[in-house]
Amino acid sequence: MDFTFCAINVNVTNLEKQLMLAEVLDIPDDLYHENGFRGCRMLGIYNGGGQLGGPVKGRSTSKGQFKYTTAGERCPTIQSVLVEKIFPFMNPIGRVTILRTRAGSGLNVHLDTLENEIGTRQHKYRLVLNGEIDKLFFIDENNKKVFMPNEYNSYVLDGSHPHSIDPANEEKITLCVGAPWHGEDNKLYSNLVKNSNYSIKVSRPTVIDPKWVDPFFKYKTTDENIRA
Repeated sequence: MDFTFCAINVNVTNLEKQLMLAEVLDIPDDLYHENGFRGCRMLGIYNGGGQLGGPVKGRSTSKGQFKYTTAGERCPTIQSVLVEKIFPFMNPIGRVTILRTRAGSGLNVHLDTLENEIGTRQHKYRLVLNGEIDKLFFIDENNKKVFMPNEYNSYVLDGSHPHSIDPANEEKITLCVGAPWHGEDNKLYSNLVKNSNYSIKVSRPTVIDPKWVDPFFKYKTTDENIRA
């Protein structure tokens, strides 16, 4: 499972995607958190409580007893897709967050992990509900952008590899599942990866720009609160 990007087919239908997107668009703006480091809005759907997107006040969102947030309770289709099609290949089950990147505005290049975790297994699952997938890129050893194809809206990426998305005409809305799930081995997940229609390994930059590492990690170096 040594890849940077791997498309996996979890059989989410177009109708399910449409219903999931409608649920997200119906959630009030005041439930979102503005993540200045990544340059997007984040919405907690399923986690362990705490504070999303900043230094922890109380429990971490990736620790403790997981449950659906106020926003997650408003999303029955998202809940059913998670339970029936995504959570079954995860052990442990990951925290679920919606990321929204505004039209005409890309993401900042970033890592979804600590710098000292680069090269360890740090898989992150993504299901794109809206927007252009081929704006996603990874930085290679020559500090060049390597873009992913537009055909695959369900995929796993290496969160320890510097990545971002370029500006697009449409808002990009993505369901993200991360820590405490890191891509741990099990038969179902291994089969999904084995049967992938597209997988790529991108070379890594030789130097990690400090701007790519979330500054909040310096406050809680062992906390996974803000990892998507």
